[in-house]
Amino acid sequence: MKVTKDLAELCALLIDEIYGELPSRIFAVLLNRGRSSIFQLSQYTSMTPRQLRHGLAVLIQQNLLFYYVDNDTKTAAYEANPEPAYNLIRTGKILEMVESAHGAPVKDVMQSLILLGHTRVSDLKAAYEQKIKRSVEAAQLANPDTDLVGEANTAPKKPTLPVKSVAHLNSIICRLAEAELVEVVHGLTFVSPEDIQRDVEERVTRVKFPGGVKGGKGKLEFEEAVAVELCKIRRESKSLKRKLEEAGGSGAKRRKLLNGAGVNGVNGVNGVNGEHDADGDPVLDPQQVIRVNYEKCLVELRNRRLVQFAGEMIGDTTSYIYATVLRQLTKKVSRCHTDPRMDIGDMGDEDGTRQPVVTTMEILDNLPTTIDPSIGLAKVSQSRINKHSAEAVHPNPPNHNKIPFLNAGDDDEEDEEDDGSDVEMNGGHASEGESDKEVKPAVNGTAGTVRFVEPARKESRLDMLRQHLFLLAENQVPFIRQCADGQWTVDFSVVIQHLREAELDAVIEGTVGRQGLRLVRILRKKGKLDEKALPNISLMKKSDVQNKMLEMEIAGYVDIQEVPRDNSRTANRTIFLWYTDTDRCIQTLLNNTYKTATRCLQRLAMHRRKEKDVLLLTKRTDVKGREKDVMQKEYYDRFAKLLEIERKLLGHTMRMDEMVAVLRDY
Repeated sequence: MKVTKDLAELCALLIDEIYGELPSRIFAVLLNRGRSSIFQLSQYTSMTPRQLRHGLAVLIQQNLLFYYVDNDTKTAAYEANPEPAYNLIRTGKILEMVESAHGAPVKDVMQSLILLGHTRVSDLKAAYEQKIKRSVEAAQLANPDTDLVGEANTAPKKPTLPVKSVAHLNSIICRLAEAELVEVVHGLTFVSPEDIQRDVEERVTRVKFPGGVKGGKGKLEFEEAVAVELCKIRRESKSLKRKLEEAGGSGAKRRKLLNGAGVNGVNGVNGVNGEHDADGDPVLDPQQVIRVNYEKCLVELRNRRLVQFAGEMIGDTTSYIYATVLRQLTKKVSRCHTDPRMDIGDMGDEDGTRQPVVTTMEILDNLPTTIDPSIGLAKVSQSRINKHSAEAVHPNPPNHNKIPFLNAGDDDEEDEEDDGSDVEMNGGHASEGESDKEVKPAVNGTAGTVRFVEPARKESRLDMLRQHLFLLAENQVPFIRQCADGQWTVDFSVVIQHLREAELDAVIEGTVGRQGLRLVRILRKKGKLDEKALPNISLMKKSDVQNKMLEMEIAGYVDIQEVPRDNSRTANRTIFLWYTDTDRCIQTLLNNTYKTATRCLQRLAMHRRKEKDVLLLTKRTDVKGREKDVMQKEYYDRFAKLLEIERKLLGHTMRMDEMVAVLRDY
């Protein structure tokens, strides 16, 4: 992750908001100064070693630091990890996603893991055991059951917590590990990727290339050997999932295979009655240390955003089917972006970084029965469908790196082919006799007779599903691609690029209006254009085009290139070419988004300082939870106003995070 000044300030504010000023100051210094020891940190921050150790312990517990111990000096150097620091802003979004996908008990465990950072399984079970015990005691004190004699019934009450028992907790952790939402903490988890790669390269050079790397072939072999070792280290975080797969999976997974019941069904883990059967779940190692896998959480959040995008572009029913496609595909996808250092050749097969494929029958088997695929489909005669074009197989992803003005001829050829396809459909030409059979022309004003070529027939669920898949594949945004007969895949980079352009277009339209957006889209499609050609293409006045282009140049959305015709470089002998750089616009928008989120948090802190006396009053034990009944009207109105401001500012921050996720993370 490229850390800019605005991003560093935002990460420090997020840590200050959740963990306090001490860890925030240390983290900000590490971001600005780079890797530092405790002695160096004491000089930079003017803190005592005791204060630094307390702050570093909090940061390491929350996975916010890397550290490296020098073998010679035996001193530890610490380095900031900005990715989990920024992920603090989307904690609520992750919990909402987990609850909608897996249920309230899984959300409760996930929330505990996020609060703890990383923890042993035994410590987590002990904490839940104490919580369940206190819940049972509280239930007995609140509603004691008495018999006829009047003596209290000492039978244990069923707890009202989402997690019913320790066995239930064990099963939930197994499910989270199978879904890769939880990963194992191993010895190299807190070592930076640069240090890991350097150590691996030194070890590979010492063991396999003692004479040094020579030649191009030797360099390729060296890179492959390093990639193999790095993949082994990365796969250590999935050791718990592999153990569960070797043991036959969790009890919920086996019940689904044997009984045909879904995990969230009536008899599943999150059943209607809230009951849970944890029989058959393997008992986890008590000393196993686990934490939340934010990379997999980001994959699930990307799926939700793509489903929303498909719903906006096509329709709700098609988006539900697209959600099923993504859910089946991303079972084998562990992260949104590949690592060029590891994913070389076939290295990414076991790590879930290669492009997965799903078949039509798999989609049909996993499509919920509550979804009616007949909704959202238009009724078109088969004679009006180019079956060859609709069912075309594209084994390779499309190439979107073409230069627009160098490929204009290709577009013309495609247009000519499209024009010919209107004449020839389903491999043959429609003759005059066939057209006469369908519709007879009117004579002397009388209506002609119409006969339906195809009798109405009830389509199967599979046929309707395939039509929705073709809708997704043939859309102007290629949501899916048919890579083989009956096999589908998703080119995430292509779809995300369209999504980024849509987000950028929305910002441009809100900034410079629809005319400015039209000009930007023209430049994006055509490439560099002379300012004399823009009015004709955009159907706008020359003065309006010049004013709008100047406004967008100041905003940073377009730029101009001067091409002199001779060495005099006079204005009348110079060609002015307008162009837009989408990547630069996205980077500028990303930095502006960081600034906006930072200002929202700063504004929130200012309002809290302003109402400090009210907040201190609400922290009293006799006031907390009964603010409206206990507090005076003047103080309660100030408190309610502060809550409303906080809700708006945090909501705006969440919208900024959604834009950052689209522009950078997805």
